[in-house]
This record gives sequence, structure tokens and C-alpha cells, in this order.
Amino acid sequence: MANYRTTVILKTDIVDSTPRLAGQTQAEMSLQRKQHKQFISETAAKHSGSIFQEEGDAYLIEFPSVTNACLAAIEMHQNLRSMQAGKGEKHRLAIRAVITAGDVLRQESDTMGMTMSLTARIEKFTPPDDIYLSHAAWLLLNKAEVQTSFVAEFNLKGFDQPEKIYKVEQKHKSRILTNQFILFTDIRGWTGFTKSNGVEVVENLLTFSQADTIFPATKDLCESWIKMVERYQLGLSVAIHKGDLNIIRSYLYSNDIHTTIFLKQLNPLTYPNTETISVIVTSRIKDCAIGTKWESKFQDCNASGITDERLKSTIQEHGAYWFIPEGDQQG
Repeated sequence: MANYRTTVILKTDIVDSTPRLAGQTQAEMSLQRKQHKQFISETAAKHSGSIFQEEGDAYLIEFPSVTNACLAAIEMHQNLRSMQAGKGEKHRLAIRAVITAGDVLRQESDTMGMTMSLTARIEKFTPPDDIYLSHAAWLLLNKAEVQTSFVAEFNLKGFDQPEKIYKVEQKHKSRILTNQFILFTDIRGWTGFTKSNGVEVVENLLTFSQADTIFPATKDLCESWIKMVERYQLGLSVAIHKGDLNIIRSYLYSNDIHTTIFLKQLNPLTYPNTETISVIVTSRIKDCAIGTKWESKFQDCNASGITDERLKSTIQEHGAYWFIPEGDQQG
């Protein structure tokens, strides 16, 4: 006996995944897919959705309503862009999303029916970063909750009548991430180094492991960079501040980013030796260390000789301290 059930389906698919994966090792490929599946699954679950079928790096997700599916898809797009803020359009990961509604036939582990076929047909012409809806899904959508626009009518293979397709209008307003740690690094003598060394050496130099918190991460960075100083005579300037970030699409901006960049100028001014490792931080960062083992790792920065008015203003407003995770890194 046929077991049909009316189902709301959201299908997500990574755009141009084949060329992206071609340059990865099997371990890297496996890790990316695992992380992406977790991201899709967790976002869907927040809107009462669950994955019921996988097709490589594409996922079919069932929702209790079209509105829930749309809100989940919007959040997926927004969070994916936020996670990759600062990456160029050619390098960031992008998905397309399709939402349909209709009868689906479940037989053991197989899922069939015209709704499944319709989802696959619409997916083929859905652009990256967009969310397309079938006509049936659009009719069920709460229009007050999610704004849409009509795309066009499409003649689809296997369907007698043209299908009206709609898209979710995603408002690309700036998202604000509050109380973020902003770490700005600048390699000293980088231009001369890239001219005198091969691509392989340069690429290896820019590979770092992640750390959970700002102070251990900075300590690990400084300790790792000592080897770079010894081997390549390349110093490192680091500036750290805490503040807000604004994100629109994949573009990152804020006044606190400018503050961090201005503060970074203190490194070469105070320690002109290009083989130096130096870390300058604001009062907000120093205050984060109160009551921890890092509290004693700061020294006042003497900025009395600074003549640049913007830099002086930045120091007066946010403070300036040298962070010395182990011993005297400067010099």
C-alpha cells in the first residue's frame, strides 16, 4: 500500500562543490562535509526541521510548515556569510535552497513522488545564495512573515503545466556581532620575503591552528612565530581590541576594526626592528584578563612621543598596553 504524506521540503546544495573538493585531501573533504552537515542540521532543528535524505553535499530537510522552511533557509544563508566574512566571492562557500510542498511517497529508505522530482528540477536553475519556492509552497507561506517576489513560469521536464516560481527576498541589512575579539596581525618585512621565496614557503608560513580563547591563541601565535624570526628574519605586529562587528553579505566593517588598525601602528613606532614580535592591546582586552593567570602579563605603553592625532585620540579613548604572554617578546 502506498504511503503518501504531504511534506514541506527544503533542499540545500553547495554551489560548484566538485571543483572546490578537487583540491582537497580525503581528510579535508571529510571534515568539510561533516562540519557542513552539522551546520545545516543544527540550523534546521532551530526551526523544527530534520534531515531525511542526503545526496552528497546536498540535504533534503522536512519541516512542519513552509514558513519554518523559509526562515531556516534565510538563517543558513546569513550565518554562512557571517562565518566567512572577509572572504572573496570566489573563495567562500555558497549554497542554493529550494522549497517545495506536496505528497511524498515513503517506502523503507526511499523517497519518491512528483514533489521530489519538482524539487530536483527547480534546483537546477536556482542561483547561488537564493531561495526558490514552488507555487504550492508559495501558496502555503505566511506572506507577512517572509517577503517573496515572482521569478517566472518554467516549463519543466516531466510536468504538463508550466510551474510558477517565486524567490525569498532576503534583505541584506548589516548584522551586528557584539563584544567580539578583534585581532589584527601584520608581518614585518613581508614584501621583501615574498619576492625572495617560493610560493610553497609563503603558503606554509600562513598556516596556523585555531585556539579557543584570545590569550592562549595570542601566546601560541607568538611562540610559533619565534621560529619564523629565526628562520626568515620576519617579525610580527599584533593588535587586539574588543568591540562590535558589522557584516553585510561577506563585507566586514566597524569603528572597532579601525581602532584595532590604528593601534597596530604603535608596534613599528615603538619597536622599529623588523625582527620583533610585539602585541599591543586596548583597555578592554586588559580588563578581560582580570582574575586570570594573564593579569600580570601587561605593561603600560608609553605613547608620549606619538604625533599622529588620530592615533593619539585612539590611545586616549581606548588605552594601550603591551601584552607579553611569556617573558619579554619585544626586542
